[in-house]
Amino acid sequence: MIAVKNLYKKFDKNMVLSAVSTQVEKGEKVVIIGPSGSGKSTLLRCMNLLEEPTYGEVWVDDQLLTPVDPYLHFDIISLSNTYKKLVASGVSPDEAIVQIKQGDLLKRFEGFEYAAAIKKVRKENGIDINLARRKIGMVFQHFNLFNNKTVIDNMTLAPVLLKLKSKEEAEELAYSLLKRIGLEDKAKVYPSTLSGGQKQRIAIVRALTMTPDYMLFDEPTSALDPEMVGEVLELMKELAESGMTMVIVTHEMGFAREVGTRVVFMADGKIAEEGTPEKIFGDPQSPRLKEFLSKIL
Repeated sequence: MIAVKNLYKKFDKNMVLSAVSTQVEKGEKVVIIGPSGSGKSTLLRCMNLLEEPTYGEVWVDDQLLTPVDPYLHFDIISLSNTYKKLVASGVSPDEAIVQIKQGDLLKRFEGFEYAAAIKKVRKENGIDINLARRKIGMVFQHFNLFNNKTVIDNMTLAPVLLKLKSKEEAEELAYSLLKRIGLEDKAKVYPSTLSGGQKQRIAIVRALTMTPDYMLFDEPTSALDPEMVGEVLELMKELAESGMTMVIVTHEMGFAREVGTRVVFMADGKIAEEGTPEKIFGDPQSPRLKEFLSKIL
């Protein structure tokens, strides 16, 4: 399970995510939709720490991926110098917590007890970022293939470099994946000779060479010509049918309706509504979702 807890992300003065909480269970196909600038891609990138949240936490299989957020831990806040000063001044313990959270009063250093508590939570619960990224595959809008390496080299680089597989094992898996998508004849060519749809399908199966538990897709068809979209979506449908846990940011509403087990609608950096595809597309509740669907359907 991937658990997102009260996530905030600020770029300069712009709050891109605000109090976002959700979780992705094993086997789910969660599709994130919403207008441009609503925070969809930022949320996805926080899920594997390509972006570090300003506040909040992300947990992967009950292990903490992001830095500890003291605002989510009463026991840590109560060890802070700010809390102790408020209580000593006559503020009740409960009110002190409220004031600290509402006013964002915690400083970088709040005493050695506080620092030790944060370190303890991280030590007991934290997961190494590189280990987490083996569990979470990521597919981007623009393929991110290495143009100076052949397709087979692109696919075997990470598992061999990280010593997860021998070169022979990695190549065997890569060829079987290329055969699965009908591109085994492209193994020795360079990405510059491929179409956009071919590049994206190879980017997807490249992520699969790490045998991830979760796959994140950041608008995987947005950079493709319309006639190439179908072949990529078809591969993603096959992955969904195989039981892969997937989180997909997309503008392809037909795909979201057909493949998603749950649809999350984001607007203005928040989750405005979520539910089954039937509920979201057939009986939307929030005015913002109704407005969004009226423009795109």
